[in-house]
Amino acid sequence: MKNLLIICLTLFASLSFANVSSPNLVNELTQPPAKNTKFVCPMHSHIVKDHPGKCPICGMDLVELSAPESSEEVAISVSGHTQQSMALTKAPVERSTLWRFIETFGKVEYDENGLTHIHPRATGWVENLQVKTLGARVKKGELLYEIYAPELIVAQDDYLSLLKTNPTNKALKERGRTRLRLLGMSEKLIEQVEKTKESLFRVPYYAPHNAIVSDLGIREGMYVQPAVKLMTLADLSQVWVLADVFEHQIDWVENGKWVEFDLPAIGVYAIEGKIEYIYPALDPKTRTLKVRLSLNNESGSFKPDMLANVRIYGGPKEDVLNIPVEALIRTGKQNRVVVEQHDGTFVSREVMVGMITQGRAEIMQGLAQGEQVVTSGQFLIDSESNIRSAILKMSQDGKPAKAMQSHQH
Repeated sequence: MKNLLIICLTLFASLSFANVSSPNLVNELTQPPAKNTKFVCPMHSHIVKDHPGKCPICGMDLVELSAPESSEEVAISVSGHTQQSMALTKAPVERSTLWRFIETFGKVEYDENGLTHIHPRATGWVENLQVKTLGARVKKGELLYEIYAPELIVAQDDYLSLLKTNPTNKALKERGRTRLRLLGMSEKLIEQVEKTKESLFRVPYYAPHNAIVSDLGIREGMYVQPAVKLMTLADLSQVWVLADVFEHQIDWVENGKWVEFDLPAIGVYAIEGKIEYIYPALDPKTRTLKVRLSLNNESGSFKPDMLANVRIYGGPKEDVLNIPVEALIRTGKQNRVVVEQHDGTFVSREVMVGMITQGRAEIMQGLAQGEQVVTSGQFLIDSESNIRSAILKMSQDGKPAKAMQSHQH
């Protein structure tokens, strides 16, 4: 009987304790989420609140997300199945030799040293025009046109009069010859005038060298003055190739550097040359600098305005830390990469990038040799890292949702 009484008293005490503590149990089950837990919209990452709800923009349910405890690096854990779904790939940080290599486009141009602009030296009329089409080929000594110019006739008459009245005065004779030369008459024509003692009413002009007519501005019977450009002759035995180099690659090029280029239009590949001139100013529209190389064209195969694929070799840069360029997350303000840590988690890390060439990027600061960087799927991890970093910063500043709500207008 005594034992039974003790058991009853014990049960009564236990029930009384449970009744007293039950409010605490209820409070524990219904307490709000932990301090570092935030709720984020899956579609609009800037919508962050400290309680469950719906996104005010798209109406989707906010997803619970816990902020990390440390602010040094936000580690993201990605399961193997998720990595496979994301097609996530990685590559090691390596030390190797990078070649300063520029691949760009160029264009075949006339060699400006071989351009000859032809102007009349006296006012007159064009007669017996032999060159009538643009692009016509002319040979050295071939007749281009004849001109009837009263000033030329007067100069010849004066010279003949001088020869008749003062045949022994060498100074006056040379002065007369110089006058005719300056008016465009060749030595051969002057000798012909001396020999025949007759003025030429139509003075012929001949091609000074083999060329093509790259510009033609006259027609038969046209009245011309010294300011009028009659035609331009271009010597195609030598041509230029002009290539564009971007601003950040300027220090890779210098005179004498080897260049290789292709002309796919005519099936010519791997032609070698050297840079012979670097232009002094950038194009203000394209922000590129032109470099020039000269090309022998005795065969005439290379035509002006042909497009060329140009490769400029700027020399090696040895023993540099580098990664695949696709691993870079480039923004307007910084460059980042996603790095896999020893425990299998991923962190987004800012890096300082040097030169970028042939699909590799030089890393000057931020990575160590042997580390693994993500080369595909890194944007999703970086986005997640940015969200968590923002939540962590808000939690540490003690400004939970108001700071973000101010951007929800």
